Amino acid sequence: MRIVLLRSVDKLGIAGDSVVVRPGYYRNFLGPRGLAVLATPGNLKIVESRRKKLNEVVLAERSEAEKLRSSLNGLELVFTLRANDKGQLFGAVTNADVTQGLMDKGWEIDRRKVELGGNIKTLGMHHARVRLYPEIHADINIKVERLLMPGEVNEAPEAAPAAPAAAEAAAE
Repeated sequence: MRIVLLRSVDKLGIAGDSVVVRPGYYRNFLGPRGLAVLATPGNLKIVESRRKKLNEVVLAERSEAEKLRSSLNGLELVFTLRANDKGQLFGAVTNADVTQGLMDKGWEIDRRKVELGGNIKTLGMHHARVRLYPEIHADINIKVERLLMPGEVNEAPEAAPAAPAAAEAAAE
């Protein structure tokens, strides 16, 4: 089924593009949301007459995505979770967790636009990609730290390097 996009759709095209999709995709998703119309001769004339406005919409969406990318690139989200001694989390960091972390920092991003490459199940630094617009994405860093419960001690104490210096002073 040939349609004309009225808005940019991820992994499909930008506003004004004529693309072929399955009938159910148009009937159940694109059509009801006003993202596309059938590519009939009448609709093609209407879209062609609105081409200038569609180009302005595309430029506005693209510039907004560029601004968002510049502010999101390199952003670091820190999650503190329970983990075993080997660094395996008892849970996982998911797209929803990353979206909530972004929302806490003031950005409202749809969870389906966050690409983790699978749930994060280990401690350490991880990377995620946020799709903002077709061909525009931001790379963010995710740091997962171990949550220490009362009575637990960190495996790598911070005072360890100072101990040899104290031992040398005592020996003199």
